[in-house]
Amino acid sequence: MCVSLQRQDLFNRAAFFGVMSAVGAPLVLGTGAVAATADVDRYPLPPPSMSLARGNARAVRLAQGSPFVHATYARVEELARGITDEKLRASILAFLRDPNPTYARRTPTAAARTAVRDELARAGFVKPDAPVAGIFPPGTDPQVAIGVQPFWSTPGSGENSHHGYPGGLGVHEYFNASMASQFADTYDRHYFDGRRTIERDTVVGAALYHDIMKAVVFQWHDDGTIFDELEIAQTGGHHILSGAEAIVHGRTPHFVTTLLSAHAAPSLGDETHVVDWCRAAAIVAGVDPVQYGLLVRDGSTYKLAVTPPLECFISFLSDHDWVLSVHAAHVIGDQLKRRYAARPAETTYAWYRAAVLSKTTAISLYDTLARRGEDAFASTVAKTESSVDLAGI
Repeated sequence: MCVSLQRQDLFNRAAFFGVMSAVGAPLVLGTGAVAATADVDRYPLPPPSMSLARGNARAVRLAQGSPFVHATYARVEELARGITDEKLRASILAFLRDPNPTYARRTPTAAARTAVRDELARAGFVKPDAPVAGIFPPGTDPQVAIGVQPFWSTPGSGENSHHGYPGGLGVHEYFNASMASQFADTYDRHYFDGRRTIERDTVVGAALYHDIMKAVVFQWHDDGTIFDELEIAQTGGHHILSGAEAIVHGRTPHFVTTLLSAHAAPSLGDETHVVDWCRAAAIVAGVDPVQYGLLVRDGSTYKLAVTPPLECFISFLSDHDWVLSVHAAHVIGDQLKRRYAARPAETTYAWYRAAVLSKTTAISLYDTLARRGEDAFASTVAKTESSVDLAGI
């Protein structure tokens, strides 16, 4: 997810999140540095399917040089291969290996894309002058032989939010999908006498699916900064575009609603947000949300077509990696800015930050700083800096 001021407001009543289940396999090995594992050799990173813009190509080089990125990607694929529904499993694995968007192919012309923006504006989901490129970013034009970045080099969000480094999306999705599985296990044990009631394919698949269009939204500028994200229906545009992608691929209304519940549970007044996101995703996908089975008419407005199933709430619960990761990003970002200011200007600060975090992550560095102090933090970062050819980025 990406946290804006509006997004944070949605979670004012969610302060009860104090205890979260443990994730099965640890992402971080050691005290800030990440060790290479056999996963790197077993699961090589799939190559980009198309030529890349310069900034995306630089991020790819950083990701390729990080054992942490290789190992994380391997774990994400392993989670996806555990999905029992063959079509859903194949769809998610295809996205992990090549996240070029399908929704954009339905509206290949500039006029058609402007019409989508205008329909979103009439619904009140974007401003009338919102950039069409926020809905159809570079790499989505079928007339241009430049693609979007690979999943494994995509940041988890912008540089001032969580996991804003090459490979950050894989970290975020692995965490969320693992948490979805853990929450499902806990609910089944606590409320259903251990019977497998929560649909694992749905909650794990939705967690892997719902951020996939970050590969489109959060691409890299030449200087290492990350594209700005258009807000659609009061949430990050990636959320709506991933929902549209799920619709285009024929995912069930149950799955799409679960996916679109990640940013707000459909309860206690927040159902209106999920309804809006279903409508916005349907507009981008070019379908009628009522005919698709997502929504029903309720007088002059809409409501969800069915009582929200438990999977929707698991989706929301699992998407809370940001609680720690956004805080860590801000604290460590300030520390790295000070270190960068004292270094020769081998590259931009944005690329320096991306290079360091792609090998060790902000959360790992935050733990080192909080638990072991500034000297240990400085030593850990220095080791990471020495492993990166900053001038060659």
